[in-house]
Amino acid sequence: MRKDLEASGQKQGSPGMLVAALLGTTVFMFVYLHILVLQQMTQLTGGLAMPDSLFFYDSAYLTTLDAAMDEAAHGQLNWVHKTAGVIFPVTAGLSVAAVAAWCLPRGWGRWASYAAGLVFVVVDIVENMLIESALRAGGEGTGLASAFTSVRWVLLVAIALWIILMMLGRIRRSVRERRRRAHRAHRAAVER
Repeated sequence: MRKDLEASGQKQGSPGMLVAALLGTTVFMFVYLHILVLQQMTQLTGGLAMPDSLFFYDSAYLTTLDAAMDEAAHGQLNWVHKTAGVIFPVTAGLSVAAVAAWCLPRGWGRWASYAAGLVFVVVDIVENMLIESALRAGGEGTGLASAFTSVRWVLLVAIALWIILMMLGRIRRSVRERRRRAHRAHRAAVER
Protein backbone atom coordinates (compact mmCIF):
# COMPACT_ATOMS: atom_id res chain seq x y z
CA MET A 1 0.00 0.00 0.00
CA ARG A 2 2.85 2.36 0.81
CA LYS A 3 4.37 1.79 -2.64
CA ASP A 4 1.01 2.58 -4.25
CA LEU A 5 0.78 5.86 -2.33
CA GLU A 6 4.34 6.82 -3.27
CA ALA A 7 3.70 5.99 -6.93
CA SER A 8 0.47 8.01 -7.01
CA GLY A 9 2.23 10.94 -5.35
CA GLN A 10 4.88 10.89 -8.04
CA LYS A 11 2.24 10.94 -10.78
CA GLN A 12 0.13 13.74 -9.28
CA GLY A 13 1.80 16.68 -10.97
CA SER A 14 4.45 16.82 -13.58
CA PRO A 15 6.74 19.80 -13.88
CA GLY A 16 7.26 18.63 -17.44
CA MET A 17 3.78 19.93 -18.30
CA LEU A 18 4.68 23.41 -17.08
CA VAL A 19 7.98 23.32 -18.96
CA ALA A 20 6.23 22.18 -22.16
CA ALA A 21 3.60 24.93 -21.83
CA LEU A 22 6.29 27.56 -21.26
CA LEU A 23 8.35 26.35 -24.22
CA GLY A 24 5.24 26.31 -26.40
CA THR A 25 4.40 29.87 -25.36
CA THR A 26 7.95 31.01 -26.09
CA VAL A 27 7.94 29.46 -29.56
CA PHE A 28 4.52 30.96 -30.27
CA MET A 29 5.69 34.42 -29.15
CA PHE A 30 8.85 34.15 -31.28
CA VAL A 31 6.79 33.29 -34.36
CA TYR A 32 4.22 35.97 -33.58
CA LEU A 33 6.80 38.72 -33.02
CA HIS A 34 9.48 37.94 -35.58
CA ILE A 35 7.58 36.22 -38.37
CA LEU A 36 4.15 37.84 -38.19
CA VAL A 37 4.29 41.28 -36.59
CA LEU A 38 7.76 42.55 -37.55
CA GLN A 39 7.34 41.23 -41.09
CA GLN A 40 3.97 42.98 -41.40
CA MET A 41 5.64 46.20 -40.28
CA THR A 42 7.52 46.20 -43.59
CA GLN A 43 4.21 47.17 -45.23
CA LEU A 44 4.39 50.46 -43.33
CA THR A 45 7.97 51.18 -44.43
CA GLY A 46 7.94 50.44 -48.13
CA GLY A 47 9.54 47.02 -47.63
CA LEU A 48 12.27 48.01 -45.14
CA ALA A 49 12.78 45.49 -42.32
CA MET A 50 12.55 46.50 -38.70
CA PRO A 51 15.94 46.63 -36.96
CA ASP A 52 14.84 43.88 -34.54
CA SER A 53 14.74 41.48 -37.51
CA LEU A 54 18.29 42.22 -38.61
CA PHE A 55 21.58 41.04 -37.17
CA PHE A 56 23.39 44.29 -37.95
CA TYR A 57 22.40 47.73 -39.25
CA ASP A 58 24.03 51.14 -39.49
CA SER A 59 22.89 54.73 -38.98
CA ALA A 60 22.23 55.19 -42.72
CA TYR A 61 19.75 52.30 -42.57
CA LEU A 62 17.99 53.73 -39.52
CA THR A 63 17.85 57.19 -41.12
CA THR A 64 16.26 55.68 -44.25
CA LEU A 65 13.87 53.63 -42.13
CA ASP A 66 12.91 56.67 -40.06
CA ALA A 67 12.18 58.66 -43.23
CA ALA A 68 9.96 55.83 -44.53
CA MET A 69 7.97 55.65 -41.27
CA ASP A 70 5.17 58.06 -40.51
CA GLU A 71 3.89 58.81 -37.01
CA ALA A 72 1.47 55.86 -37.12
CA ALA A 73 4.31 53.46 -38.02
CA HIS A 74 6.45 54.81 -35.17
CA GLY A 75 3.51 54.35 -32.82
CA GLN A 76 2.98 50.81 -34.08
CA LEU A 77 6.64 49.90 -33.52
CA ASN A 78 6.47 51.40 -30.03
CA TRP A 79 3.35 49.33 -29.28
CA VAL A 80 5.06 46.15 -30.56
CA HIS A 81 8.07 46.84 -28.34
CA LYS A 82 5.86 47.42 -25.29
CA THR A 83 3.77 44.27 -25.79
CA ALA A 84 5.22 41.31 -27.72
CA GLY A 85 8.69 42.88 -27.44
CA VAL A 86 8.50 42.42 -23.67
CA ILE A 87 6.44 39.23 -23.50
CA PHE A 88 8.78 37.26 -25.79
CA PRO A 89 12.04 37.86 -23.89
CA VAL A 90 10.33 37.27 -20.54
CA THR A 91 8.90 33.92 -21.70
CA ALA A 92 12.29 32.99 -23.20
CA GLY A 93 14.05 33.82 -19.93
CA LEU A 94 11.47 31.88 -17.92
CA SER A 95 11.83 28.93 -20.30
CA VAL A 96 15.57 28.72 -19.70
CA ALA A 97 15.02 28.90 -15.95
CA ALA A 98 12.23 26.30 -15.96
CA VAL A 99 14.16 23.84 -18.12
CA ALA A 100 17.27 24.32 -15.97
CA ALA A 101 15.28 23.74 -12.77
CA TRP A 102 13.72 20.62 -14.30
CA CYS A 103 16.79 19.14 -15.98
CA LEU A 104 19.85 20.17 -14.02
CA PRO A 105 20.93 19.25 -10.51
CA ARG A 106 21.34 22.05 -8.02
CA GLY A 107 24.55 23.93 -8.49
CA TRP A 108 26.40 26.31 -10.74
CA GLY A 109 24.78 24.98 -13.95
CA ARG A 110 21.34 26.01 -12.79
CA TRP A 111 22.54 29.42 -11.64
CA ALA A 112 24.39 30.01 -14.91
CA SER A 113 21.21 29.13 -16.79
CA TYR A 114 19.14 31.50 -14.67
CA ALA A 115 21.70 34.25 -15.28
CA ALA A 116 21.73 33.62 -19.05
CA GLY A 117 17.93 33.90 -19.17
CA LEU A 118 17.98 37.11 -17.15
CA VAL A 119 20.74 38.63 -19.30
CA PHE A 120 18.71 37.82 -22.43
CA VAL A 121 15.61 39.51 -21.00
CA VAL A 122 17.54 42.66 -20.10
CA VAL A 123 19.44 42.83 -23.40
CA ASP A 124 16.28 42.35 -25.48
CA ILE A 125 14.22 44.95 -23.65
CA VAL A 126 17.06 47.49 -23.59
CA GLU A 127 17.61 46.83 -27.31
CA ASN A 128 13.99 47.80 -27.99
CA MET A 129 14.47 51.09 -26.17
CA LEU A 130 17.78 51.78 -27.94
CA ILE A 131 16.21 51.17 -31.37
CA GLU A 132 13.41 53.61 -30.69
CA SER A 133 15.82 56.16 -29.25
CA ALA A 134 18.09 55.91 -32.31
CA LEU A 135 15.09 56.25 -34.64
CA ARG A 136 13.88 59.36 -32.80
CA ALA A 137 17.41 60.82 -32.82
CA GLY A 138 17.78 60.46 -36.59
CA GLY A 139 20.27 57.60 -36.35
CA GLU A 140 22.34 58.85 -33.42
CA GLY A 141 23.08 55.93 -31.09
CA THR A 142 22.69 53.33 -33.83
CA GLY A 143 26.01 51.66 -33.02
CA LEU A 144 24.89 50.80 -29.50
CA ALA A 145 21.44 49.70 -30.66
CA SER A 146 22.94 47.51 -33.38
CA ALA A 147 25.41 45.99 -30.91
CA PHE A 148 22.55 45.10 -28.56
CA THR A 149 20.61 43.59 -31.47
CA SER A 150 23.60 41.43 -32.46
CA VAL A 151 24.15 40.33 -28.86
CA ARG A 152 20.45 39.54 -28.51
CA TRP A 153 20.51 37.23 -31.55
CA VAL A 154 23.66 35.48 -30.33
CA LEU A 155 22.15 35.02 -26.86
CA LEU A 156 18.87 33.76 -28.33
CA VAL A 157 20.65 31.11 -30.39
CA ALA A 158 22.85 30.16 -27.43
CA ILE A 159 19.95 29.74 -24.99
CA ALA A 160 17.90 27.83 -27.58
CA LEU A 161 20.79 25.39 -28.07
CA TRP A 162 21.30 25.18 -24.29
CA ILE A 163 17.61 24.34 -23.78
CA ILE A 164 17.88 21.59 -26.40
CA LEU A 165 21.02 20.18 -24.77
CA MET A 166 19.42 20.21 -21.31
CA MET A 167 16.31 18.45 -22.63
CA LEU A 168 18.39 15.82 -24.46
CA GLY A 169 20.40 15.23 -21.28
CA ARG A 170 17.21 14.73 -19.30
CA ILE A 171 15.83 12.30 -21.89
CA ARG A 172 19.11 10.35 -21.90
CA ARG A 173 19.12 10.14 -18.08
CA SER A 174 15.46 9.06 -18.08
CA VAL A 175 16.12 6.28 -20.60
CA ARG A 176 19.15 5.12 -18.58
CA GLU A 177 17.08 5.09 -15.37
CA ARG A 178 14.28 3.06 -17.01
CA ARG A 179 16.82 0.52 -18.23
CA ARG A 180 18.29 0.24 -14.72
CA ARG A 181 14.82 -0.29 -13.22
CA ALA A 182 13.95 -2.89 -15.84
CA HIS A 183 17.26 -4.64 -15.23
CA ARG A 184 16.70 -4.64 -11.45
CA ALA A 185 13.15 -5.93 -11.87
CA HIS A 186 14.34 -8.68 -14.19
CA ARG A 187 17.12 -9.66 -11.77
CA ALA A 188 14.66 -9.69 -8.84
CA ALA A 189 12.27 -11.90 -10.83
CA VAL A 190 15.07 -14.33 -11.71
CA GLU A 191 16.21 -14.50 -8.05
CA ARG A 192 12.69 -15.48 -6.88
